[in-house]
Amino acid sequence: MGLLGGKKKKQEIKIEAVPARRKGRQNESFRIGRTIAGDAFSDERKAKLERMKERKKTKRKNIATVIGIVLIVALIALVFGHYIADVIAENNAKKEVVKVPEPTVDIADENADTKVSPRVKEFVAHLEDDVKSEGYQVDHVILPLNKVREIHIHIKDRNEYYKMTIDRSSAVQAEDMARMIRYLDKKKIKASYVDLRVEGKAYYK
Repeated sequence: MGLLGGKKKKQEIKIEAVPARRKGRQNESFRIGRTIAGDAFSDERKAKLERMKERKKTKRKNIATVIGIVLIVALIALVFGHYIADVIAENNAKKEVVKVPEPTVDIADENADTKVSPRVKEFVAHLEDDVKSEGYQVDHVILPLNKVREIHIHIKDRNEYYKMTIDRSSAVQAEDMARMIRYLDKKKIKASYVDLRVEGKAYYK
């Protein structure tokens, strides 16, 4: 046809582009695959973190439980230890009870209707030892009529007696008595009694 007429007509051949649908589908499916894998990995990581948190939580609970048990055991041991210590102390106190000393000299009570009190007996018993330590010996003791705390001490081989009180120390009064005996002997005084009931003073007659 081109040979018969004038100019040749250019024939344009359109080359259509290859549809990108398949390529897009491949990319799309690849992206989907990556997303699924990423989600699976994320889920696994979350599960792992949860397990780690649970283990830490369980560990903390176990530690707290152990600490609680240790504290309870320590408290029980402390209470039990105090109880045992109290029992031992009580038993030792019973064993170490000091027997109240008894006097060996006669105690004449001018108050016929009364009994010699344990306090007076204990005082006289201690006084015997205190007087002995001063080099003298108690012969006998008289509880004067209507005198609650006053006692009269008679010393062996002495004519005078000594007025004392159970409210003062027997050792101090025994020391005062020995001092007065030396004074009377030095001055060659014949006294009927010496009053030692007032601290720091002595009266004789």
